[in-house]
Amino acid sequence: METGPNAEIELLERVLLRLGNADSDEKLEAAVGKFLAPVILKINSPHNAVRTKVVEVLTHIKRRLSSRGQVQIPVEALLDQYAAQDSSTFLKNFAIIFIAMGFPRLAVEQQTALASKVVGCEDKLESYQDKLFALLLPVLADMKIPDDPAQRSKLLDLEDKPVIGANFLSLLQDVLLLPYGITQEQDVPPGLSPYSFKRIIAYNWRAEELEKVKKGIVRFLCASVFSDVQIFVPLVVASADTRFSVATPAIAELSKLCTMLDFSSPAVTAPLYTLFAGNQNKLTDRQTRPCCARVRQKLLQYLIKCRGKSINVTKGLQVIFDGLFGTNTNQKCKVLALQFVELVLRDGPRELVSKVSRVILTGITKVIGRDSNEPNDVQNTAYSALAQHARSFPQDVSQDLKLVLGYFNNLASCAPELHSSIREALVSMAPAFAWKTKEKSDAMEVDEDIDSSCVKLDGQQHLLLAMLLDNAESKVQIVQNVTSVFLTSCYPEYYAPARYLLLLIAGERNSLRENVTTYLYGTSKKDHVNYSMLSSIDQAKNRISSESISDFNHLSLEQRRVLLPSFEVMMSHVHEMADKRLKKNTSCVVVGRTKLPYSLEVYEELLDYLRLCLWYSAGVVAAPGDEKYAHELRKYITLHYEEKEDNALHQYVQFVQRSVEAKRSESNLICLYDLLNAAPELFAAKQLHLLEPLGNTLKDVSETMRINVAQVYGILWAFGLSDEKFDEEVGECLNSLTQKTLEHKHGWLLVVGHTFNRKIAMLKQENKTKDIAAWSQFVNAVKIISKSLCESQWLLVSAAVKCISMIGKAVEIPNVTVEIQVPSNDGDDDEEMTDYTSIDSSTKLVIFGVVFQLLRSSSVRQKIREESARCLGYLAIGDGEHFTKRNLEKFLTLTKIQKDAALNIAISEAIVNTLCGYDVNKGQPDEKFVNKHCNDGDFEQFLNSLIRLVTEPNPHSRQAISVWLLAVVKHCSQRPAVLAKKELLQFAFTELLSDDSEFVQDVASRGLGLVYSLSDSGSQSDLANSLLDQLIGGKRKVNQVSADTELFAEGMLGKTPTGGNITTYKELCSLASDLNQPDMIYQFMQLANHNATWTSKLGAAFGLKTLSAESRQKMQPYLGKIIPRLYRYKYDPTPKIQNSMISIWDTIVSDSKEVTERYYWEILRELLDNLTCKEWRVRIACCLAVRDLLKRPNGLKLRSEEHVRRVPTANSMDVDEVPEPELKELWFQLFRVMDDIHEGTRVTAHGTASFLGKLCVIASSSDHGKSGTAVASSTLPFLLETGVGHKVPEIRRVSIKTISDMIDSSGALIVPHLATLIPCLLRATGELENTKLSYVSTRLGADNEAQEAVDTLRAEAAKSHHTMETIGKCVRYIDYAVLEKMTPEVLELMKGSVNLGTKIGCAHFVCLISIRLGKEMTPLVGKYIRACFVGIKDRNATVRKYNASAIGHLLGLAKEQSIKSLFTKLDELYAEQPGNRSIALTIQSINKRHHELLKDYMDSMLPLIFFAMHEEPNEETKANVELWKELWIDVSPGDAGIRLNLNVIIPKLESSLTDASWSRKAQAANAIQTIATRLSSSLDEPDRLRLIKLLLSGLQGRTFEGKERLLQALAGLTKGLDRNHEICSSIIDAAMREARKREPVYRTKALASLGEILDQLEADRFEEVYNMSWNLLEKKELRKESDDEDEPSTSQELSADERNKRAQTLNRLKEVVWETLGKSWPRHSIETQHRYQLFFAENCTSILAESTRPVQVSLLAALTKYIERLHVFDESAQLPDLPQINQEKKIKTEAPAPKTREAIVEKICTDVLAAVALAAGVPHSGLKKEALNIILMLIKRLSGTKNQQPLSLIRRSFESNLEKFQRDSAPEIRCRIKDIEEKLSKLNPEN
Repeated sequence: METGPNAEIELLERVLLRLGNADSDEKLEAAVGKFLAPVILKINSPHNAVRTKVVEVLTHIKRRLSSRGQVQIPVEALLDQYAAQDSSTFLKNFAIIFIAMGFPRLAVEQQTALASKVVGCEDKLESYQDKLFALLLPVLADMKIPDDPAQRSKLLDLEDKPVIGANFLSLLQDVLLLPYGITQEQDVPPGLSPYSFKRIIAYNWRAEELEKVKKGIVRFLCASVFSDVQIFVPLVVASADTRFSVATPAIAELSKLCTMLDFSSPAVTAPLYTLFAGNQNKLTDRQTRPCCARVRQKLLQYLIKCRGKSINVTKGLQVIFDGLFGTNTNQKCKVLALQFVELVLRDGPRELVSKVSRVILTGITKVIGRDSNEPNDVQNTAYSALAQHARSFPQDVSQDLKLVLGYFNNLASCAPELHSSIREALVSMAPAFAWKTKEKSDAMEVDEDIDSSCVKLDGQQHLLLAMLLDNAESKVQIVQNVTSVFLTSCYPEYYAPARYLLLLIAGERNSLRENVTTYLYGTSKKDHVNYSMLSSIDQAKNRISSESISDFNHLSLEQRRVLLPSFEVMMSHVHEMADKRLKKNTSCVVVGRTKLPYSLEVYEELLDYLRLCLWYSAGVVAAPGDEKYAHELRKYITLHYEEKEDNALHQYVQFVQRSVEAKRSESNLICLYDLLNAAPELFAAKQLHLLEPLGNTLKDVSETMRINVAQVYGILWAFGLSDEKFDEEVGECLNSLTQKTLEHKHGWLLVVGHTFNRKIAMLKQENKTKDIAAWSQFVNAVKIISKSLCESQWLLVSAAVKCISMIGKAVEIPNVTVEIQVPSNDGDDDEEMTDYTSIDSSTKLVIFGVVFQLLRSSSVRQKIREESARCLGYLAIGDGEHFTKRNLEKFLTLTKIQKDAALNIAISEAIVNTLCGYDVNKGQPDEKFVNKHCNDGDFEQFLNSLIRLVTEPNPHSRQAISVWLLAVVKHCSQRPAVLAKKELLQFAFTELLSDDSEFVQDVASRGLGLVYSLSDSGSQSDLANSLLDQLIGGKRKVNQVSADTELFAEGMLGKTPTGGNITTYKELCSLASDLNQPDMIYQFMQLANHNATWTSKLGAAFGLKTLSAESRQKMQPYLGKIIPRLYRYKYDPTPKIQNSMISIWDTIVSDSKEVTERYYWEILRELLDNLTCKEWRVRIACCLAVRDLLKRPNGLKLRSEEHVRRVPTANSMDVDEVPEPELKELWFQLFRVMDDIHEGTRVTAHGTASFLGKLCVIASSSDHGKSGTAVASSTLPFLLETGVGHKVPEIRRVSIKTISDMIDSSGALIVPHLATLIPCLLRATGELENTKLSYVSTRLGADNEAQEAVDTLRAEAAKSHHTMETIGKCVRYIDYAVLEKMTPEVLELMKGSVNLGTKIGCAHFVCLISIRLGKEMTPLVGKYIRACFVGIKDRNATVRKYNASAIGHLLGLAKEQSIKSLFTKLDELYAEQPGNRSIALTIQSINKRHHELLKDYMDSMLPLIFFAMHEEPNEETKANVELWKELWIDVSPGDAGIRLNLNVIIPKLESSLTDASWSRKAQAANAIQTIATRLSSSLDEPDRLRLIKLLLSGLQGRTFEGKERLLQALAGLTKGLDRNHEICSSIIDAAMREARKREPVYRTKALASLGEILDQLEADRFEEVYNMSWNLLEKKELRKESDDEDEPSTSQELSADERNKRAQTLNRLKEVVWETLGKSWPRHSIETQHRYQLFFAENCTSILAESTRPVQVSLLAALTKYIERLHVFDESAQLPDLPQINQEKKIKTEAPAPKTREAIVEKICTDVLAAVALAAGVPHSGLKKEALNIILMLIKRLSGTKNQQPLSLIRRSFESNLEKFQRDSAPEIRCRIKDIEEKLSKLNPEN
């Protein structure tokens, strides 16, 4: 055979011939399929002639195929050929042409199969690659994506072709960036390069096409074909698209994607930077432009998620400045760019960022400021970024103080919305300017020789201080706030100028006072200051270098040490600033006659702080004013005071003096008292000028103020006056005392007491002797004070007691006779009724008797009782011989009297003062001092008496003895009796430790601590052991309960019905009986026993707290037992016990975390063993403790991590061998406690179980490897077996929530339990529903729309609930066997559940499982359809809707029998519930998902849809009818659908018309009318007649609502009916019969239908119509046709509304009568016309004037019909011969009837034109329009030559009325006038 070129050419010719002979598509397709690939292969021939022939053949094929779009091309063979290694470029060129032509012709399945070949066959030539890629773009939306993830990733098979994959994704990204509507002539869009724009703009997509392509791309990207990292950036671009259909799915996918992406990887984030700013490619053609603002906004949202290495500082800088100042930006971009700035500054690589931080700072500052035009949200974000800059790079900020100054100015003047962000920025800048201690090499070194209180600042800090000085008194609160932050952050705490400014702020701004006070004093309240944590710079110089501001700010309030400035420095600065203010006069305040430099509040703050500085500079470390340290202050003042202007103490005295002169206050009086008390000889004489203002203040209403003034006044008199002047002033005071007011008398009485106290002290100090008994002023004072003790006013009594205390402490009171007033009757009676008697007595007797009585009496005020107790102690100091023994005896009698703790403490002070003989608060006078009035024997006797009283059961006695014994041991510890009785004291305090009172326990524990410190080592060991035994579990001996034993402290429980306090066992029994609850006594006893148990442990704990601080080492062996127990005690629900235990824990445990970790398993075992303890308090404590124990930073502590297996204990729960037995046991125990009888316990256990669930979810993650599997395998089976099906709803919820969250990581373990889990989840969906929404839905029951809206929200919430999400996760594990197993329970839930959430969840689950299993679940579908059918009959519309959707999903999988059964049931359901919307929704759902199936069963559904869409629409049914109509449009092909399905529609209508329901009859009639209207003449006659007969049958019988619809349908059917058909008469007779019915509204509609029927059938029934309707036109009012005698029959008896309604009905009836008369005027019956023509015209005219406007319009329209059909107007008309014409109907006319045609025409025209003339004068457009229509019709009918006379009559009438017609400017009127004028002009013979 020849093989040369000729042979090849011959073969090609044959191919060409075969192609030419292919005369059909099939042949052509076969030929192309066989020869195309071989022909293209020939292009590689070396012979030119062959190649030319090949081109010819291919050209022919291309030409043929171009016009035959259905012919398939062998694309796969061409692709294989193209991808072959030896393919030449020439071959590829031709192959790609036919590939491009053939690929779109393939089916979607084939295109999907070839996708990998199309994408991967070209890897070199970019242009060809782009053409191949382009083939896939249009089909991505429809491409079939495999369900198997493994197959998806191989869809394009690009794993080993990364370059091609990148190029393909690049193309997709370019398409997504392409804007809609762009053309080739426009510039390159943002984000694209010229090359990429050129390659995609060539496709010439219209906007809608481009949107479809983009949607397809997004769908394809979301299909997991590429890796997450690859699709990330294209999806970000898509999410910024302007079309929602593209952006929404991209956003949804990104939300899932972001949880899995590693934003610390540069591979993820690098493309974001590139896309944002462009790629900077060297080739201009490939340089991408920066993307648009919309895309940038999205890119920035993900750039701010960058972490670690993915933060690219270089590119980030470009992003920042482009985002802030570039052209393609917007407000949101700027906000996000600034957030990115914050990220870079916070988390960026510090070395790189530090190099550009100044540049970034410049960029930020441009955005903000007073001149900035940026919106507030941009500026807010900028300030936040600035704050971060200041935190990260403070050195940049500290070099530019102008920056801070500018922002302070901005803060003062900006909008309030910016305040918080500017404040944040400034607060962050403050540390940058902080003063720091320097190294010796530093220029700012503090020299050792210089006073350490001096602080050297650099220039910046001096300028900053000046600026802060300006802002400290700003009127804007937030400016002062920020100023205070700078002052506390930038300067050391002992720097006086900064403290001064803080004091100014504290005084001026109440809202900032607490904050500033915290920095000044270490606590927010001055009365809560911990003085032990304060120190002065003068006394603590060694601390300067070790303490810093930042350390202070980070310490807790309890840990802060506050360093006070030097008093001298502080006072000098205050004095200097005060002088400046006084000279300026601008900031001064005038109070009275005194000018102050500050307001009173600021002055008070300054005085308080200066006083504190003074005391601490004096070396005192205690509360200022403490008498023990007054000598230290005296020493300081004596050493440093000089009367010079520059002396700080002198300045302080002047400062205080100025304040006192202006206004006396507590602060300045205390400051003055400090000075006078410490050095009276220095200051008293110089302050005598203050006596006058102080004396005025003694009248002040404040008792505290009078007390403060009195003590100052006393010192001034005692030290400032000479002896003579002193006696004179005192005598005058005593003489005038009785005339003063109560408050004044109180004040002066205190002055007398203080005066003599100070004077006697001064005399002793100067060693002067004075006969006290002969000092008349003193004796008189004692008498007056003694009398005052017996006064009835408590204020004077209080003052007298204080005076006795002061005098009695200083000197022996002279025993002189004094006359006093005493009550003559019982003191317990009413005070106002008491009579008093005068008696003489000695002062000592009076004083002791009265003071002790005040102390003893419970009716006396508490404060006076405390003062009385101290008074007795002070009396024993001054006169021990008389008072010591008396005091001790009397004090022992007070033990059982009810007293509070404060009074007992006061008595204890008195006791120790009595025993010691000196004031213990001031200290021992000297070391050799011995109280001769109380020797060791007396002391021992008193101590024994106290110890004996310890065992008293009385609670008042035990409290008193505990406090007194503690005071005695504390202050008399060196007495031999105390040292000898250590063991006895130990026993006493141990006994008191078991008391029920917590206060007694605390006191006893302190006493034990004291005894412990006095004991030797052996005793100490015994004491510690006994206390530890008691703590670990011991109980004290329970007291025997008798009838009078007090179980509760008074007032603890309540009142009995009789009103007494419940304190005894007898009363407890009585209370239980009164309540009729005898068992209550057991609960009371249990409570008492609990109290006994706990007080034992609590008391031991208090003791232990004291001990453990001293001997922690000795306790180490016990910690293993103490720690677990104590850990549990910490969480006791009783706050007092809890606080106590926490305090003990803190004492024993130095590092809580370390100890907890060390004893973790011991603590857990303790908690597990006690979780089900019989006491609910213990159960709650264990639940709380477990929750806190599990809160570890590393998550759950696991046995599997430690590789240690626990040895099971005897009392632990029996558990299977699981990796984490404690975890399983913990769940088991928690579930038991969650089912507790006590509500509080259940709630706590629920919280703990929820927390444990979260921890288990985290621990079971696959990230944790084997330990995660161990947690899952220990937890999941138990939760599934026990928790999910538990009877307690809360346990089910916790179990389901935990399982839901664990499924992702441990789903495979769930499969065996799915049959149980799914129904539980469905049930829980309803149980966990928001009760508030359910309540709102129920309340809205009357408003269906609102209720449905709320229920829709409930349904959406149920679908998105975590239980349904769990079901969604579980669905992938369900197969047919599992579904079959769970079906009975699911069906039961669907049919029987009452919860909306469960019903919705079941329906949604059915949808999910039908999608998952498909045809596999067909055997079960019938059951589910039946259950869903029950659902669509539910009362709730939302439930019906969801079940309808479920049926739509299921029906495509159902058997034929089930489908037919469903359609039958739907039809029946509609007959029962026509308003049930779910029937339509069900069909709609079926149509949406299985449209083809609905076509197959059209005969079953179409009649129902057609019938249902014709329901009478009203407010309730309107929406349903619209839904049925939409459904009809979707299902039926228009009118053809009606015509093709009449055979099934008519039977449906037939059954409805014969139904007993009137509404169904009316609905069927509507449907018939639609058939008649739509099909009209195309309706077959048999069908038409069948429908007519149905209607005629339905018309028989009584009138019913909607019957008129049958008549209207009948009228519609007559339109195409043969007029000569025999059924016509039946139709007319039926209509005539209905038109005679009396009911006016129905008659109106019946007459209208009758008119239509007569008009269509052209039948002559005018006379009958006229006879039955004419009388209606003459009616003036409508009477109600009723048999009811109660119904009103006359208009007078009707209401106005009823009369108006009847009038409207009558008018409408008249309108229809005229319309019907017009339509019934016979067209072909000359005789009838001749009989009524004159009568009709004449009476129309006569009635017109009397009618309403609408009736007039109808009348004229009827006249138009009449004229149109009038036979006599024809020129050839002949009058009929009717000799008896007027005998049949008497016509009421006066003149004889005309006989000739001309006369008749003229008469008719005259009457008609008269009616027209009347209408022309009425201002009604409609009426005039009808009148002009009549004229036009007359002209048309009389335009013949024989009618000239009538025409002239018409012309004259028209011309005469023309002006009236022209008054109406309506277009239709003008148009008709013009038409008439034209017609008349044509008929004018003159023209």
